[in-house]
Amino acid sequence: MDKLEKLIYSVKYLPHVLYFGSLALIICDTYFYFIGERQFLNQYVQTLLTFTFFYMIYLAGKNLKKNK
Repeated sequence: MDKLEKLIYSVKYLPHVLYFGSLALIICDTYFYFIGERQFLNQYVQTLLTFTFFYMIYLAGKNLKKNK
């Protein structure tokens, strides 16, 4: 996972795009599920986005802990 973390931090805006992009797609999927009563994303993409979202939260917490 160290290589993945270095890859994410090597590109300037990649952490922001991964975090907010996955969050936006999860919100859109939830909206379409409850309001539109249909699936926006399939199960595999939704699982990958959820994993990406929580991994980015983990990296942010790890970065905050390291900076203090």
